[in-house]
Amino acid sequence: MRDAEAPLTEVADPLGLGLEWSLEPPGLVATFRPRADQHGPPGYLHGGLAATVLDETMASLGFALDGVHCVTATLELKYRKGIALDGQPVRIEAWRETERPRRTMRVQGRLLLADGTVAVQATGLFVQVQGEGDG
Repeated sequence: MRDAEAPLTEVADPLGLGLEWSLEPPGLVATFRPRADQHGPPGYLHGGLAATVLDETMASLGFALDGVHCVTATLELKYRKGIALDGQPVRIEAWRETERPRRTMRVQGRLLLADGTVAVQATGLFVQVQGEGDG
């Protein structure tokens, strides 16, 4: 298990989305501040970006908890509410169904508006990747 007190600098923001990470219940949490240039319909975040920040957080869970890199095998989303581009940060949460790490993990995620309303729910399978030199 990864040391919960260690900083999450390794789980950096590789896509430059401005994600801020922390290990806290229910698992890995990111804060995202949508920008006006990330719009889909006028005044709302593009749904593909909502999917991207969820996917990025869910895939990063394995590294944050166990120090292993994971890739997305499947990702299912349920869009519940539009994400207004009102300057408010949103919270992205990711957690797995089992405490023990596995090569393939089922991960749950959700994107919450500033008032706590669930805007997007997600579930997916994430697979550990073998690095060079790993068996």
